[in-house]
Amino acid sequence: MTKNIIILLLLSFGIFALIFFYKQSSFELTTNSLILKSKQKSVVFPYKEIKKSIKNFSNVSITQNILISNNKLIYEIATINGLYEFSGSPVDIISKLFNAKDIKKVWSYRGLEAVQLTLADNQKINLFYLQTDSKKIEFLYGLSNKLFLETLKELSGESIKLEETITPIEPLTKWSVKVNDIDGIISSIDH
Repeated sequence: MTKNIIILLLLSFGIFALIFFYKQSSFELTTNSLILKSKQKSVVFPYKEIKKSIKNFSNVSITQNILISNNKLIYEIATINGLYEFSGSPVDIISKLFNAKDIKKVWSYRGLEAVQLTLADNQKINLFYLQTDSKKIEFLYGLSNKLFLETLKELSGESIKLEETITPIEPLTKWSVKVNDIDGIISSIDH
């Protein structure tokens, strides 16, 4: 009996420690900035104006935010509705949504990934994405190489070299019924 109580206390302490000390990465959109949080560090992307558009499909809602300042950054949030979930890995989802022919992983920490995409037309873009569960994925792209590398250095403490990229001024994701359902990035939970 005492042995079971000790095991239970140790398990409880372990779970509490994990919950208390685990710092998950996140994006936070405020009235004048987008904050990217990872580890004990945050990077703030201030903006002067925001253009917001919402797309709804039967199984997913997409909010596209174009943050306008010196750069145009695109921050997208896709949330799956009801009894559906994203299927496949985030890399598969990104490949289909951006029509990317190559995805180079640059950095990763607790759900936050930094990648460089090569699009079908051979142009490259920098992208941060965050998927913490099977019902939500967030993208931040439009960062110049300089801003992307500065952000990575701030978050990781490492200097990284990358190929030159474009900085898109409009959302590049190809949300559609075909991509969502036929190409299979979304499926029902009971599949």
